[in-house]
Amino acid sequence: MALGWASIGWIDPMADKVRDGNLLYQDGKYDEALDTYVNAQLDLPETPQLDFNIADVQYKRGKYNEAAQLFEKTMKYDDATLRTRSDFNLGNTLYRQGKMKEALECYARTVDSIDGLSPASHELDAIKNDAKYNYEFVEKKMKEQQQQQQQQQQQQKQEQKDQQQKEEQDKQDKQSDENKDKDKQEQQDKQPPAPENNQEKKEDKKDENRNQEKDKQEDQPPEQQQQQPQKTNQMSKEEAERLLDALHQSEKEARATVRDKQHSQHKSVEKDW
Repeated sequence: MALGWASIGWIDPMADKVRDGNLLYQDGKYDEALDTYVNAQLDLPETPQLDFNIADVQYKRGKYNEAAQLFEKTMKYDDATLRTRSDFNLGNTLYRQGKMKEALECYARTVDSIDGLSPASHELDAIKNDAKYNYEFVEKKMKEQQQQQQQQQQQQKQEQKDQQQKEEQDKQDKQSDENKDKDKQEQQDKQPPAPENNQEKKEDKKDENRNQEKDKQEDQPPEQQQQQPQKTNQMSKEEAERLLDALHQSEKEARATVRDKQHSQHKSVEKDW
């Protein structure tokens, strides 16, 4: 934005320090120009035009607070032209500070002041045109900022609304999942237990017993494993006696059979004789 700015050079050109300060200002050497103006105040204290030049160079240095204070000071002098220039420059300073509403007021006063001066110089007419341009520019800028702020506020509200909806949806989804899990658990609790397969359990038990017996045999020493079959063939005393009696009876029966056979043969021989 090319803001209009009242030119300097109001001090008597015969004042060497002020002339040197103006030259430094025009060369963009604002720090050196400030030192020169401050030194000139030692010889020319309470000089309105010098205060104006110092305020101007402070603005160029970005020292807007110092510049605004000096422009407000120069607006209190009796010189109407100086007040008008100071009011316009104060508007530019306030704009740089972000005080747009106050800047509009300065531009409006500047236009009214110049309209009240008759006849106005060519330089004041140029300031008036710059003040109008700046007024329109700042007013447009303010509207853009207001629209931007409104959009940001609407966006923030929408984001908050979306966040609330998301949280509510997450809450509902969580509750729904919990209800599903609860219903599933209740259904499982209501179902009767599945019947056990007794046959399979018996077979498993038999396999388990066989495996245990096998493991038991494998864990025994070799001597015991070989002796076990022999133990199964041993008989008790009673069994041995019964076996002997049976053998004696069989022997008796065999002898009787032999005698009967011999006796029969003997009789047959005698008949033939």
